Amino acid sequence: MKLQVSGANMKDDTATLTSVGVCKDSIIILNGETVDESVLKETASGNPEEYGLMTKISKIVEQLSNGTVEKIEELEALIAKCEKKKKLSEQDKKILQDQGIFLSERIIQGIISLDGVECPSSFETARQRRREGVKLSQSLLERIDKSRAIVKELCKK
Repeated sequence: MKLQVSGANMKDDTATLTSVGVCKDSIIILNGETVDESVLKETASGNPEEYGLMTKISKIVEQLSNGTVEKIEELEALIAKCEKKKKLSEQDKKILQDQGIFLSERIIQGIISLDGVECPSSFETARQRRREGVKLSQSLLERIDKSRAIVKELCKK
């Protein structure tokens, strides 16, 4: 949910309304999605705030998984192809290294985003989803680290 005051989104969730320019006769718009009652029942607490956290976690995991697994598989295939060569060109080395670094950074950004989601202990379902997202991120990062170690050895040739 976002509050819009005088056409601008409020960025600081902890700011008071007067500090962002809300006064008498101000127009405030609340932007967001309505809570789907069937999904809300899936949460352990039944709290709409937990649903909001679960939505945020889902978006982070979706961003992380969209295309990342495919790009990791492409990198692994490219590594396998390069392993068959006796010597790699400088361009091949750069492509392999850059792709590994890019994927590592992308996954680390996802982990940092998930780390920024604070779930109260009463929100068991949201905490579980966050845990699953972190485990997925860590497993993807392990794959990338293994691939980058192979690339490092290939670049020594």
